[in-house]
Parts: sequence; C-alpha cells; structure tokens
Amino acid sequence: MEWRKRPMTFRLGAHMVAGLPFRSLSALPVPAVVITCAAAEAMRVRPLVLAAYEEARALDWPFLSDVLERALRGVPETDSAVVTAVVHALAKYDRLLGFAAQSDRSAQRFDALFALARREVGDLHARLERIEAPDERFGVAFSFPDWIVDRVRAELGQAALVPALTRMNETAPRVARANALQSTREECLRALQDEGIEAKAALHAPHALVIEGERSPFRTQAFARGDFEMQDEASQLVADLVAPPPGSFVIDACAGAGGKTLALAAVLKGKGRLVALDASESKLGELSRRARRAHAYNVRPIAVDLLRPGERLREFEGRASRVLLDAPCSGLGAVRRNPEARWRLRPVDLERLGEAQGALLRAVAPLVAPRGRVIFATCSFLPSEGERPFERFLSESLAFAPVTARDVLGRARTAKVTARDGRYLRTWRFDGTPDGGDDGTDGFFAAIVRRAASDA
Repeated sequence: MEWRKRPMTFRLGAHMVAGLPFRSLSALPVPAVVITCAAAEAMRVRPLVLAAYEEARALDWPFLSDVLERALRGVPETDSAVVTAVVHALAKYDRLLGFAAQSDRSAQRFDALFALARREVGDLHARLERIEAPDERFGVAFSFPDWIVDRVRAELGQAALVPALTRMNETAPRVARANALQSTREECLRALQDEGIEAKAALHAPHALVIEGERSPFRTQAFARGDFEMQDEASQLVADLVAPPPGSFVIDACAGAGGKTLALAAVLKGKGRLVALDASESKLGELSRRARRAHAYNVRPIAVDLLRPGERLREFEGRASRVLLDAPCSGLGAVRRNPEARWRLRPVDLERLGEAQGALLRAVAPLVAPRGRVIFATCSFLPSEGERPFERFLSESLAFAPVTARDVLGRARTAKVTARDGRYLRTWRFDGTPDGGDDGTDGFFAAIVRRAASDA
C-alpha cells in the first residue's frame, strides 16, 4: 500500500469501505475504525489479546510495550504482529467500544471492535447524537477523554478539532533511520530486501526509510549489525536541526534511551564528543547497549537530574557547540504509536510539563558556548508545549536570539514540515496546507536559539 495520508476507512483484512463525511457537529457519524489484520487472524489469538488488554486496563494503562513484551514471550512472529495490532486497536478505541458494547467486559469490546470495522453500527449514530455536551460527544466518537478534546479545541480552534482527533487515531508507519556509521540508506534498503523485508525511502529525512508489511525488522541480520535504528521521520528531522559542526562537542540533554543521541553520533561521523544526559539510569543503560550495536563510540552517558545537577555539569558550562533539549511533554504528537497514553494523561500533567519545559530550557542554557545553539523540541502539536515555553524563554534570555529551521535545513526541505514563516519545525499544522502528517510523520515541534558571542 502506498505510504500517504488515506481517507478515513473501516478496514477488515483486505476489505476497505470509505468513511462517512462529517456533515455537522450535531450529526457526528462514527469515525473510522481501523484494524490492520483480518478477523480470522484475530480470532486465532483472541485469548492472548484479551489477557493483554485486561492487564493494561487493570493496571490503569501502563506502557503497552511493557505489557506486550510479557504477553508475547515465545509467541511466533506472525501471531505477535496480530496480537500487537489488536491490543493497540482495543486501547485506542477503548471509550468508543465501551459505549458501543454498553459493557465493561473485554470480550464484548473485542466483538464490538470487529463489528464496527464491518460497519455494523446499529443505533450507535443515534445514541451519539443524543449526547448533549460537544466535548463528550467528540470524546466518545473519537475515543479520547473529554479534557483532551477541550484542550485541542482551545489551543488550535474549532476548525482543527476533527482533523487533529482524526490524525491522532491514524495508524503510524514503521520508520527506521539508516545508520550512517554503518550503512547508507540505499545499502540498508537492499540488505532488508535480501532478508525479505519490504521498505522504501521516506520523503523528508535523508536517512529515513519506511518498513512495510508485517515482518519484524528486529529479527534481521541488518538490525543485529547496527545498520538501522527504528526512529520516526519527524524525530530524525529534529536531530538534523542540531546540525553540529564536524568534530564538535554536543550535549543531548534529555537523551532517554538514545534515539536522537545515536542520530547525532551518525551526523558527527563518530567523531567529536557527544554527552547524553538523563535522570534515568535504566534508560541510559539501554542507550549504551544501542550505542555499541550502532558503533557509536563517541557517546558518554551521564545520569543527572538537570533541575538538581549539583556539580555534575560544571565541567560542561559554556563549552557545548550544540545542546539538544528534547523536553518531556504530553506525547500527543506520537499518540498513534502509544494509544494508551490518552488514558494515562491527566490535565494537571500538561500544566506540570509546561512548567518543566521552561525550567529545563533555563537549566541547559549555561551549557552552550558563545555562538553555540540550543535546540528545543517536543513530540507535541500543542502550542502550550512548543511556541509558548520557547518564546517565554526568549523573552527572558537576552543573550539568545532565534535561528529559523528554514535557515538550517533550507527552503526545499522545510516546505511541509515547518510553520509558514519557516521559523519553527512543526510537522503537524492543521492550517489547511499540506504538512508532514500527510506523509506519515509524527507531530513534533522544534525551535532553535543562538547564544551571542558575549553575554555583555
């Protein structure tokens, strides 16, 4: 199937039926319910699916990846893919399925999922229209908490509400980054093809490739050799924005498990110094393992709380040519990959995260050298987690001036992945013009500031 934004569809196996148009806000049809496997496949693994789904609900929505890792030990690859697809669909549509089935039982929600995919909706349309509160009606229909519906409308406007809710429910492509320390994109594509994995070049990031079909790329020799890492194209674009000078000193200030750290190591061609900071020692341990596989030997992980660093960062003050701050955020721009996150988030989380983003910007600013840059990024499409904390930092920090994303990546590369003026990377825009989401990217924001030659 060609990789592009598709009209809303109800899918069951290979059969597709176009979704209904949105006639009005008061007569809201049931949005598309998408399942990327056939009903017969799902029925074969139904006990595994229900067990994983029930565990996730009972634990109040932990990371599905952790639940599935436990559930799928020893399960064949083909069955694992089906279980993952159905559990993700059940998590995504949890609220709608409860409303459709009028039951809290997992088995009945499983049946409702496939009934909706077959467009067996019964009186669901009429029942939705009887919900008087607009946020609740949209929340049930698109399967989001009411407060997320309200937040999206408040920040983006009414016209963007349906496009944003629809996009957050799409199925994200599987995207990898060819590791330039080991391979080119063309070599990686050939290596995957030789192992029976279908893939093709992506559109915006120069090392990105889209993996198609259902086979797991993690079981290939190409992965074992470190030829590629799984990383969304928008995330790769954030690393490209860092644009470190050859052989320079770079800090990844919220490195996590190291996706962007490894991308930066490849940009640096394994030279220079790359320090990866994070408060989680377990995440840094995973980063170290990934770095060894990727042959990224210039990475130095350091466990530190950026808001309480003590003396840990004193040696780096004023020395980094680039500091990347991929700040903690709601993750709504990547909710397609983590559908359970919508149920885990709380309104207070966004307020807390917004404050933390500003505090982290202020904390990393002293690390950058004169004429160096700070790159601030979040995997969110909400202005409260993008422009607003960034512009507050600018207004308070006279030693820093903005650099546009267009200046770094060039006009040709940024037409669909930046704000209209080219100032910020914003892969989801909802302003009526084509954007990176049309091509499958996650919803990222990124902005750049440059420190003056002197703070005087």
